[in-house]
Amino acid sequence: MKKTPADLSMPAASWSDDPVGGDEPVTTAVTPPRTGFAGWFGRPVFLEARGPFELRALRRNPLWQGHGVPDGRRRPVLVIPGFLASPTSADALVQVLRRANWAAEIANVGRNSGPAYTGLERAGDDLFDLVDRLGRPVTVIGHSRGGQFARILAVRHPELVTGVIAVGAPLLTKYPRFAPVRIPIEMLEITWRRGTFGPVYPDREEAVDRDRFRPFPSEVRFTSIYSRTDGIVDWRACLDPAADVVEVSTSHTGLINSVPGIQAVAGVLEAQI
Repeated sequence: MKKTPADLSMPAASWSDDPVGGDEPVTTAVTPPRTGFAGWFGRPVFLEARGPFELRALRRNPLWQGHGVPDGRRRPVLVIPGFLASPTSADALVQVLRRANWAAEIANVGRNSGPAYTGLERAGDDLFDLVDRLGRPVTVIGHSRGGQFARILAVRHPELVTGVIAVGAPLLTKYPRFAPVRIPIEMLEITWRRGTFGPVYPDREEAVDRDRFRPFPSEVRFTSIYSRTDGIVDWRACLDPAADVVEVSTSHTGLINSVPGIQAVAGVLEAQI
């Protein structure tokens, strides 16, 4: 039986990825992301065409007005958009959360396209600002690359983060292997490392690379939401052993811009209250 966001909260390393085994827990390691030809070209990228329709359906759903989302009681939430995403890419999620009385804000990372340390430092500044203004730890929701940043912020500042929700985030690898994503990322990295966008600080990038795979703090709640029909990120890369996982069926962009995606986020927020 396929699990739904309401009843699926399981350690990624405790369940088999093989549906033949049914719902019985097994003791197997996390299935790694695909390699070889399947890893480079095996993603169903055409399924990303669903994005506009998923957003349209969300706007016609009562969820758009915050119905079905737990009352946030002005609890702070920081949303970090993904790689090359428009700063407005997370607007739908933020608007729904605000209508449900969450103090939700989008991290000031622009298109999140430069060196990781730059985006991470900006998101960190926003995290500190939210804590200072509202006087309590923050739930950090990160989409795609933003989910990597959310994890790192919790590793670096566990006292400031009450929970992390990574959405469609490749947590087991720095870069998704899928060629249409990896190639532009690597080209941008070559460009900034040559100083095209200003001063270069390789030591800061190395620190980020170390922190992205450090053990996750046990006192911070951690959930990874993924879709097997994600056309950008291999869902297997989302299965961090430290995280509970929730599966939905959406496009990559739909993970934060669709009814199933935001329902999953709402369910995790309710569990973390």
